[in-house]
Amino acid sequence: MNRADMPEKKPTALSVAHVLAGLFLMFAFSSVLRSALPESAGPAQNSLTPAEVIERFIQASGGPALDKIKTEKKVGTLVRGANGPVPFETIADASGKWSYTQVFAFGDRVRYVFDGSRAWIQDGGGVSELPRNERLELALLLDIRAPLKLRRLFPKMTVKGSEKIGEKDAVVLAAVSEDGLNLELAFDRATGLLLRAGDLYFEDYRDVGKAKRPFLVFFGKDAAETSLRLKMQAAEIKPDVEIDKAAFTEPACALPPVAPVLYALKKEVPIEQESLKALVGVYQSDADPKVLFTVMTQGPHLMIEQTGWGVKLEILPESSTDFFMRFLHLEFHFVKDSGGRVTGLEIGPDRAQKATRIKEPEN
Repeated sequence: MNRADMPEKKPTALSVAHVLAGLFLMFAFSSVLRSALPESAGPAQNSLTPAEVIERFIQASGGPALDKIKTEKKVGTLVRGANGPVPFETIADASGKWSYTQVFAFGDRVRYVFDGSRAWIQDGGGVSELPRNERLELALLLDIRAPLKLRRLFPKMTVKGSEKIGEKDAVVLAAVSEDGLNLELAFDRATGLLLRAGDLYFEDYRDVGKAKRPFLVFFGKDAAETSLRLKMQAAEIKPDVEIDKAAFTEPACALPPVAPVLYALKKEVPIEQESLKALVGVYQSDADPKVLFTVMTQGPHLMIEQTGWGVKLEILPESSTDFFMRFLHLEFHFVKDSGGRVTGLEIGPDRAQKATRIKEPEN
C-alpha cells in the first residue's frame, strides 16, 4: 500500500486521492479519550470479554462526556521520515458528519467528507463517491462519538490475545465490520486506552476538556523503515468550536491547489566564485558519524557527494548559503557562525538533517 506521497515525484490529483484513501485506516480512532478505571485494574483483565474491553474503552473515552461534545476541530501536520511537514485539518459534529482536508508538498489538496448519509472525495480531478469501506475507516478516525459506535460498526469481535507495546501490556481484539473489514485493536490493560489499530500506534495522550485524545500517531514502528514511517502530529484539538456547516455540502467542482507547502519552485541566482569556495569542505552527519557530505567546486558549479552515492551532484544557489538540487527537491542550507565562518550544513525544507564541517578548504 502506498502510504504517503513521496517527495521525489509530484503527485497527480488521482494519485493524491489514492494515497489518502490508503492512509485513513491507519488514523482510526482519534476519538480515544480518558480512562475512568485505575491502573490497578489491569492485572485482572486476562478473562475480559470483548464487550468488557469496549466498555472500558468507552469509559476511557469519557463515557457520558462524549454525548456532550457538539463539534471538534483538529489541526496538525503529517511528516514522513526526514521530509518536512504538510498540514491537515479535520472538523466534525455530533450528528456524525465529518471532513478531512490535507495539503500535499506541491500544493495539491484533497478533502474527504461525510454529510450524514453520503460520502465523497474532492481533489484536483473533481468529485467522486467514497467507497463504503473507506467511509468506515474515516468514521473511526473522525466521528467524535466513534467509541460509542464501535459495537455497531464491528458486530463481530473476539479476544485474540495479549501483546507488549513499548512498556505497556495490551489486550488484542480481532474485529470484523459489517462489510467484512478485519482489524486488530489493542487496548492498554491498565487504562483502557487504544494503543494500536492495525499498524497505527497512538501516543502522547492529553486532556481535551473532559476527554483524552492522542496528539501523536505513528504508522509503523519498524526502525528499519524510518524513512517510510508516517507521523501524524496534532498541534491543537478544540471541542465545541463554531464550524461552517457548508463544509459538509457536496461541491460540484474540483479542488484547486494552493501555494506549495514544501517544494515551491526555486529560482537560481548568480553567486561569485569566492563565495562558492567558502562552502567547500567535508561535513559529518550529527546523527551518523559514518555519513559524510563532501562539498567541492567544479568550475563555476558547486557539487556535493554523500557517502555511498558514488556520484557528485550539482546544487544550485538560491542565495549565498541556500542551495537546492533540481528535480530531486532537496535543499541544502549552509550555516555560519557570528564571524561569518561556515560551520555546518542543514538539509531539507525543515533543516532536520544536520551536519558539522570537519574539514575546511585548503588555502
